[in-house]
Amino acid sequence: MSEKLTKTLKKKTLDLGAAVVGIADATLYDKAPEKHRPNDILKGATGVVSIGIPMPKAVLQESLPTLYTSGIFTSTELINQISLKLAMWIEEQGHDAIPITSRGPLYMEALSGKMLGDLSHKHSAMLAGIGEIGVNTLLLSPKYGTRLMLGSVVTNAPVKPDRPFTGTVCLGSKCLKCVAVCPVKALSPSGEIDKVRCAKYYRQYAELFYETWGIYQCRECRKVCSRMIEKT
Repeated sequence: MSEKLTKTLKKKTLDLGAAVVGIADATLYDKAPEKHRPNDILKGATGVVSIGIPMPKAVLQESLPTLYTSGIFTSTELINQISLKLAMWIEEQGHDAIPITSRGPLYMEALSGKMLGDLSHKHSAMLAGIGEIGVNTLLLSPKYGTRLMLGSVVTNAPVKPDRPFTGTVCLGSKCLKCVAVCPVKALSPSGEIDKVRCAKYYRQYAELFYETWGIYQCRECRKVCSRMIEKT
């Protein structure tokens, strides 16, 4: 493992525009579904660079659904650009890297039969020490709450991984505001989510807003959770 390369890689990621960066150990994905692990994406993978950009508070908490949707797409496109540039930089250092799109593929259900992206960004961020996965199944950052939009770059570079996040951000059974506020009861106190029920409700009017596959009408669990975290 090269501490010098690791330090330089993280600085490069921040210089490209990321707000947070961490590196997950590629060997820690044993609980991930088959075909959704770093080595399924890049043989000999050593680490996953986790990248985060926060959405502005007012966009999450106050903006119209159209502007919230725009904020999601703008943030994720910026992450995609950072991920691509970082992958190219890693390649220039003599190693391989594959950027994972910040948003899941449009037809991922048809390919896998489930609503799964190629790699879990939130689990990568947790393994990279950036935050905790809460009851609402979102990544919770001690600094940014639920506002982080995430991306990942899988690499075989000899990077030094960060330690997985071990802090406590989610209050669990002492809170459960996210469960109570969900309008379609897609969340359970045990930290499970009915993805299909959630997706059918939170993203609507796809026939009108086809460029964004619909308008993001719901963000209640994100809002209430971020308010709880960021006021403390």
